[in-house]
Amino acid sequence: MSRTTAQRVQGVELGLGLIGIGRPWPTPDAAVCTAEQAWTLLDRALELNIRFFDTAAAYGRSEAVLGEYLGNLPAVRREELLIATKCGETWPTPAGAQPDHSLVALEMSFERSHRLLGRIDLLQLHKCTVDDLRDDHLLAWFEGLRASGEVGAIGVSVSSEEALRAALDTAVFDTVQFPANSSKPDFTAAFAEAERSHLPLLNRPMASGALADTGNPFVFHTAAFQRAVVLTGTTQVSHLEANAAAFASAMAAATTDQDV
Repeated sequence: MSRTTAQRVQGVELGLGLIGIGRPWPTPDAAVCTAEQAWTLLDRALELNIRFFDTAAAYGRSEAVLGEYLGNLPAVRREELLIATKCGETWPTPAGAQPDHSLVALEMSFERSHRLLGRIDLLQLHKCTVDDLRDDHLLAWFEGLRASGEVGAIGVSVSSEEALRAALDTAVFDTVQFPANSSKPDFTAAFAEAERSHLPLLNRPMASGALADTGNPFVFHTAAFQRAVVLTGTTQVSHLEANAAAFASAMAAATTDQDV
């Protein structure tokens, strides 16, 4: 996903996070879906016109399962999709261990992801910190991957407002992933204040389920963003269908409001 390809996301669209097809999620004792169940989920996602898929090296078997699925798609179909992954964290992670963002670890992670997924449209730094964004060698490594064409675009995934603001002040990256929902308005406000061109990738749209029964959570995203990918995470086809319907309803309402 080069800077040009990143512009293929012109409005707000729904994407699918794939942690649940590779490791226990959202709780440590959750069952991991089988490869057959994962393929059924991915098939349905394509039928629902979802084209953005977000995985990570830290998502267990997720990259391997997704890579096998992509390898069985017609080339023309694969070209329609945007495949994002992340480096910088592994799973399982020893208790108390911090993500390894050394260049050696990142290179090894990238090579594995590339082997499993084939072409990578977007490579993100998982759990990016302010210190990472001050590391010229790390920034140059990411820029080099993009310049060489080994990845289409580069981005970061952050979990603090401080890191979000620092990422937005760094002109290196194409995308920034962060939590965005009505219970975390400060992240969204920070993004709006920065007035940068980064494509926002919005995770935890339902606040890990806390907003599931509080109306349509996607109304928040369609009102707050002109251009973004909202990442829903699920392993259940019925849940995916419900989220897609709710997202479509929020988009329709936003369009109606704009026309009034």
